[in-house]
Order: sequence, then structure tokens, then C-alpha cells
Amino acid sequence: MLENDKMILIYGLNEQESNAFKKIASEYNLPKHKIIKNDMGKMTIRDILDGLNLEVFNVDLPEEKIILFNNFTDEQLKYTINLIRETFDFSPILAVITPTSIEWTFENLLEHLIEEREWFKKQKNK
Repeated sequence: MLENDKMILIYGLNEQESNAFKKIASEYNLPKHKIIKNDMGKMTIRDILDGLNLEVFNVDLPEEKIILFNNFTDEQLKYTINLIRETFDFSPILAVITPTSIEWTFENLLEHLIEEREWFKKQKNK
């Protein structure tokens, strides 16, 4: 487990979805969360978790809905993912931050997660 705070990182939700997430986070006492903005694409996941805000413009990130989990136990992860799936009518990319991915930029991680999702879709359709 990574030695930093338990946190949920969110990217790509619209205002209504973000407000709904805040509501369930409060109602179900979920760990704190942070919204990743478009201008944070060149920041590492570690910097985002640490609260840095190094705004870099000219970052063209794909329009995806991503929810990242940091430092969750398996039980907490299962509970939170089930809650998200029951609450929302969209299917975001859900991923756990690893010791490797914490050093990546959000832009790089996002590209990797999209590629991984597409690979799994192709395997499923074979």
C-alpha cells in the first residue's frame, strides 16, 4: 500500500455528476476526493495527491470519465466501486494508483488506461 493519504481522484465529470459525487461522498463518508482539471495533465499523480497545482496549458486531454483510488484496502475499494456503479448511469474508467503510476503524469496515465480499456474490449469481443 502506498504511504500517503487515502484519496479519490476524479476527472471528466460534468458539474451535475461532480455534485452528485460530492453528495454520496458526504452521505457515505467516503475518503476525501480531488478533481483533476484539464490544466493538470502534465502533473504527476503524486503531485496531484500532494495538493500541488502546477497549471500547464496546451494540454489536450481526451474527454473521458476517470475515477482513481489511492491507498484503499480491498474492502474499501469494493464498497466504493459498488456505490459508484449503483449511483451513476455512466461507466467511468476505474483504476487503483500503483507505486509505478503515482510517478506518471496524469496525461500518461490517462492514455495508458484508455489503451488498456480498448485492449480488454477487443479481447471480450473475440
